[in-house]
Amino acid sequence: MFHNLASRAIFSLSAPSFLHLLRALRLHLNYHTLMIRRRTFLASSLAAVFSCGSYSALLEPHELRVESVRARIGRLPGALDGFRVVGLSDFHLYPFTQMSFLKRAIATASALSPDLVVLLGDFVDSTVEAIEELAPALAGLKSRCGVFAVLGNHDHLKGAGFVVKTLRRHGIQVLVNESVLVPVGRSGLVVAGTDSLTGRFNMSEALQACRPEVPTLLLAHEPDVADAVASDGRVALQLSGHSHGGQVRFAGLERLLLPAGGRKYPYGTYEVGGLTLHTSRGLGTTGLPLRLGSLPEVTEVILTPRI
Repeated sequence: MFHNLASRAIFSLSAPSFLHLLRALRLHLNYHTLMIRRRTFLASSLAAVFSCGSYSALLEPHELRVESVRARIGRLPGALDGFRVVGLSDFHLYPFTQMSFLKRAIATASALSPDLVVLLGDFVDSTVEAIEELAPALAGLKSRCGVFAVLGNHDHLKGAGFVVKTLRRHGIQVLVNESVLVPVGRSGLVVAGTDSLTGRFNMSEALQACRPEVPTLLLAHEPDVADAVASDGRVALQLSGHSHGGQVRFAGLERLLLPAGGRKYPYGTYEVGGLTLHTSRGLGTTGLPLRLGSLPEVTEVILTPRI
């Protein structure tokens, strides 16, 4: 019945009205086709995002990479040629970064047979008590010339004094705006450490033990102090962390996710004046248990003469 009525209605239309109806039907069909395509595109995009999210949450935070860097140092004493410094940074133990992963990073660092191990801050994240579990594991690091540490901003936010005391109790030398001469053969290396910018950063105090005949290695949690360090001129090599390499490096978002103090030199190796700077991507995560395009890093730096 309805089919017959519709047929009569269509055939009773004038030619212009009939053409108008056809155009309306075509527009209606095109609109629905477009909406279906848009829904398919959105569904595919969401699937890709969730797929990346699963990868960045389940896999990448647990994939360790050793980054090997050759630092060319002017007037490097022969005893330091080939000297190996291994660095670990941004542990952020709990709630997202687990002890089992950090133990694997510690074992990887020791397996590199370092001459010196440096720890670049942010040992804790949500609770300062986590350092009581982390410090004994760090004390197991194997190094010919010792293990040195500096504090990060998260350590200050949760309790810097307790972190320092616990690390020192387990034999780790924490440098808070101070420096020491590490003997190496007939020469040596000055290892200096600044406090975090969140604490009481003082470069002048940190560099008091510098000697012109001996190269200086500076440990500074935030890499962007490198401009001031390079202007001072006494430091040959600076090792830093803090930025996590952005932690989630997504096109257009990378710079937005970088913290203050880690935006100019966020990851990798830089020449800043006469200073060599390496910024580690670190080990742990903070804020969210995600890493994307920024694998956790164990840093290996080998000193070589600058020719």
